[in-house]
Amino acid sequence: MVEHDKISFSATKRRKIKLNVMSSIIGLLVVVVLLNLLGSRHYFRWHLDSRDTSKLSPMTVEALKSLEQDVKVVVLFKKDLPLYASINNLLKEYETVTSRLKVQRVDYIENPQAAEAIKNKYRLTLPASDKETFFRDLVVFEIEGKPPRVIYEKEFSDFNVSDVVSGRDQKVKRIAFKGEMLFTGALASLMESGERVAYFSMGHNEFDPEEKDEISGYSKFAEILTQNYVEVKKFHIWAEETIPADCNLLIIPGPKKPLVDQEVVKVGEYLKRGGSLLVLFPQSGATRLEPLLKEWGVEVKDQLVYDPDVVLNQGLMLTNFNSQSPITRPLYGSQMYIPLTRAVSKTDFAGRAADAPQVMELLMSGPKGVLIASTTDGKEMQVESEQSRELSMAVSVEKGALQGVDSIKGTTRIVAVGGSVFLNNTWIDASFGNRDFAVLAVNWLLDRTQLMKGIGPRAIVEYQLNLSDVQINLLMWIMMAIVPGFVLGIGLIVWARRRN
Repeated sequence: MVEHDKISFSATKRRKIKLNVMSSIIGLLVVVVLLNLLGSRHYFRWHLDSRDTSKLSPMTVEALKSLEQDVKVVVLFKKDLPLYASINNLLKEYETVTSRLKVQRVDYIENPQAAEAIKNKYRLTLPASDKETFFRDLVVFEIEGKPPRVIYEKEFSDFNVSDVVSGRDQKVKRIAFKGEMLFTGALASLMESGERVAYFSMGHNEFDPEEKDEISGYSKFAEILTQNYVEVKKFHIWAEETIPADCNLLIIPGPKKPLVDQEVVKVGEYLKRGGSLLVLFPQSGATRLEPLLKEWGVEVKDQLVYDPDVVLNQGLMLTNFNSQSPITRPLYGSQMYIPLTRAVSKTDFAGRAADAPQVMELLMSGPKGVLIASTTDGKEMQVESEQSRELSMAVSVEKGALQGVDSIKGTTRIVAVGGSVFLNNTWIDASFGNRDFAVLAVNWLLDRTQLMKGIGPRAIVEYQLNLSDVQINLLMWIMMAIVPGFVLGIGLIVWARRRN
């Protein structure tokens, strides 16, 4: 038997093979690194779920790409809170669009020193509760040279309380996430040049923007205006020759005493010059503004709107919003709570002429709405209209500059609401859409369309898997026996083949 010599490689050939293998590995690593670099600079992202709350709207992308200076974002949140994941994922989407966003994430439990430093820097506090002050669970947007914009935890979500009130559920559930609407609004307000001024009329027992009382105060509404870069001032219309020239928004917040004729004339002249007016009517009593608004296509009734389908504690839980209006379109899927309020609607002739004011009804009752009036004892209601129908409680008015009138501001805009209690310190900060309506109305009146268009709350969808006892047992056996047994069987087969 002839033995064949064993084939062997020379030392030189072995070195060449090693060098070739090492070169191939290095070349592969270089290709992988280059591909990663290209992928980090040129990539495409897509969302498999169209209802993803972190998917950005075109308006947000446009706003982010237009940033000309760095924006610092501070996320002061406890990371194990359910809301943190939604906020963090959304900000990651923002960061993929622009490098101008500098995000600092701080968990006040894990890093109390950093949290204290942030608190000292911004000197901000949350509303006091039980004589204790909390500074946590908020997001701060800041551009150098401007005051910061703060968004609190309770602003991020809409809640469904109707099921709890009706007894269908025992837990208040989040139904919508408003992160993008708030974040993009904060960016747009930071980029805006100059600060707007809102004047609150006083002297007629109106709600006071400096009053912190829960019932008679409007301080939280004033705080919202300040956070949105609107300076708040108070004045008496009768004490001025005209509405001040720097008035970007005139607010008449629920006057319980009527204005005098000369004051109404001044308001009318202000509107003709292209002014913006937010008028919130008291639940009862004439203000003398009713005839003026009728000239602009708005009818304010003395009766209140009542709807048995949405009534709750002498108020209405509204979900019927005008989807054609930029003010109420983002409220889709939300709900507002309004104590019984007067009917405010457009007149029959509104908008018919080419140059007539364009009037849109904003907040409506359901189809069972009726008009009612309080009885003398104030405890019972008397039906004024037997015909049930959708009834309006708020309108918006828009009209371009009037011919022959010196327009100092441009387009006249009005928002008239048949009630004013829903924006007091008790109700504006409740878990409803009252705050959102106030912000959206103010932004529209100030012509801040960049804060409004196309962005609203993102619905949160719950998925429930219902399994019978048989299906639960089958699933248990699959996870505890079949899957491990399959893996064990494959292992035994491989072991047996190798042994043979």
